[in-house]
Amino acid sequence: MKKLILLFLVAAILFAQSNHPNLILTKKDVHVLRENWEKYPLIKKSFEAAKEKVDNALASPIDVPIPKDAAAYTHEKHKQNYNEMQLAGIVYQVTQEKKYAEFIKQMLMKYADLYPTLGKHPAAASNSPGRLFWQSLNETVWLVNTTQAYDCIYDYLTAAERKKIEENIFRKMVDFLLTERVHEFDLLHNHGTWMVAAVGMAGYVMGDIDLVEKSLYGSKKDKKYGFLKQIETLFSPDGYYTEGAYYVRYALAPFFLFAEAINNNQPELKIYLFRDQLLKKGFYGAMELTYTNGAFIPINDAIKEKNYLSPELITSLNLTYKHYGKDDSILGIAKRQDGVMLNEAGVLVAEAISKTEKFENYNYKSIEFTDGANGDEGGIALIRNGSHKDQSLLVMKYTSHGLSHGHYDKLSFCFYDNGNEILQDYGSSRFINVEQKWGGRYLPENKSWAMQSIAHNTISVDEKCQFEGKINLAEQFHSDRHFFELSKGVQIVSAKDEHAFPGVKMQRTMAVIKDKLLPKPIVVDVFKVDSDKEHQYDLPFYYMGHLIGTNINYLNYEKELKPMGSANGYQHLWKQAEGNGTGVFQFTWLNEDRFYTITSSADSSTKIYFTRIGASDPKFNLRNDAGIMLRKKAASNVFATVIEPHGVYDGVREFTAGSFGQIENVTVLASNSEDSAVRIVGKNGIDWTLLINNGKASADEKHSISVGEKKYDWTGNYKLVKNKD
Repeated sequence: MKKLILLFLVAAILFAQSNHPNLILTKKDVHVLRENWEKYPLIKKSFEAAKEKVDNALASPIDVPIPKDAAAYTHEKHKQNYNEMQLAGIVYQVTQEKKYAEFIKQMLMKYADLYPTLGKHPAAASNSPGRLFWQSLNETVWLVNTTQAYDCIYDYLTAAERKKIEENIFRKMVDFLLTERVHEFDLLHNHGTWMVAAVGMAGYVMGDIDLVEKSLYGSKKDKKYGFLKQIETLFSPDGYYTEGAYYVRYALAPFFLFAEAINNNQPELKIYLFRDQLLKKGFYGAMELTYTNGAFIPINDAIKEKNYLSPELITSLNLTYKHYGKDDSILGIAKRQDGVMLNEAGVLVAEAISKTEKFENYNYKSIEFTDGANGDEGGIALIRNGSHKDQSLLVMKYTSHGLSHGHYDKLSFCFYDNGNEILQDYGSSRFINVEQKWGGRYLPENKSWAMQSIAHNTISVDEKCQFEGKINLAEQFHSDRHFFELSKGVQIVSAKDEHAFPGVKMQRTMAVIKDKLLPKPIVVDVFKVDSDKEHQYDLPFYYMGHLIGTNINYLNYEKELKPMGSANGYQHLWKQAEGNGTGVFQFTWLNEDRFYTITSSADSSTKIYFTRIGASDPKFNLRNDAGIMLRKKAASNVFATVIEPHGVYDGVREFTAGSFGQIENVTVLASNSEDSAVRIVGKNGIDWTLLINNGKASADEKHSISVGEKKYDWTGNYKLVKNKD
């Protein structure tokens, strides 16, 4: 760290006097663009699209409106303005046509007149208000883009014009961020990442070493905050971003953009090598947290529509390709993105795509990520099976909370198959940028439903939320990895949590089993809860598709629907029907052209509820998705479940096959503090026992458990016994 500080001091004069452009575009980038933009189809398409957009902007009057709204005209216009200025700067550098520089200058002069007059935004968020925008985050995104535009026309402007722009816009905006929003600037969070990137890029373009140092080391330059600390803290050593997949998509943009600005101004700092190439790991970690259709796994606050075609991923993919070796495995994604950066990185990607005859699918793999700066705060497991076209994906989450966007969902899971979401994570309650829906912000139901434990495929205790729904409490704890092992036939993960509900110990083990007796791999879910006193344990499964049938009798409340409860998310669940277990509970639903069956051990004291999201929702903010819920009142219990894909449905040809699954019964044979034994019985001679180590994880320790007169012995964390082999 001392070496980095010394390098910054030595380089201060150099970059203060550096040539422009010097941020994301350099003179070398401009030369490469001029020489190559017409050679390769994708860079040509990207440049022509940018030029067309800017030409259209030039044909209309410049409008810099007084801010009024959070997601309507003025909000969108200021976003449009920074986007058009940023693109116009690139077009000017490539074409040298002065009209593009003049467009940026005239718009910046209007902002220079407006910005000093602004106070708190009239539609401001209560906790992070901006001036141009309703929240300061958008202000920083504006600054990241606008500094790039200014950088491109720096030499076109007179000294007096530069002074007005810098003093009236950049310095005032930076001062606002470093005074009124300093707690966000020093926040280890994606908002903080955008802020340090914005201030740092302003520092580079204005030649202000003080601003750059604050961006790197925090507002007090004490190395407790700032860009380097953001990288160190928000990513685990193997590249998992603590806020989750949706927000790593967003955060990768400022991480890579500011890294590129640092690299272009001070390459001797080797920012792309920092912490063992952690930015590279962050990019590939983000890719692994997508399904084969490109959708990000919607853990924590997430908008399900977001995928790896998002503009932020174009930036990080292109810069990863340039700085970390020309990895052909990501070219297929780049081709699908159908656009590249307008700099040397974009040219390199476009050239590679033009010379590639056959594009391979991204090489997804089963993988476990740790969470936390030191990799010791739980983790997340992704278990995959099958080809890219028909791949199943099991995601089990046992991470830390995930900062302000975290959900109370320890030991939750979601499941994908056949290109679709099968058992879902709800994600967030938000209609982003839709003015009618609370200005496009997170809706009240995000806290009252989407964040709540019962909104996830995990256990809720006594109709309460994990950690009482208190973020300051949840941030103190994380779940713990138990074991994660991969073999040809069995891929398995196990994790524990002892803090989410006081006095309740939880362990969840999930295994994906592939066998010649099964047409598709099955998921085995063993959820063990232990306490000294009786509790009500609720385990929901939120399925996507249409209910086909069940093996239990149930009472349907079609004439009078009531919520499942009054608080902690239960108030948003309609109780549509209920019944009791009969030893085994089976439930089948159809998702597009494939059937799925849940088979669970459920005795007569286990209640089964059929639920639907949408109760206590007068403004219709929630999706009306369906679920089932298993409820057990006991001190301790083991919920054992098999999730089975099967069959085919073709409505066009009026053809159905395999609509009944093969698994017939799931039984908990025995369970104690050291081990559990679960039996799975089905057609075609399936009779298996899954043995699980509940004690200290060890690949070498010997285990033994008795079931009646039968004794099972094994070594390691688990064993799948095929009883009829």
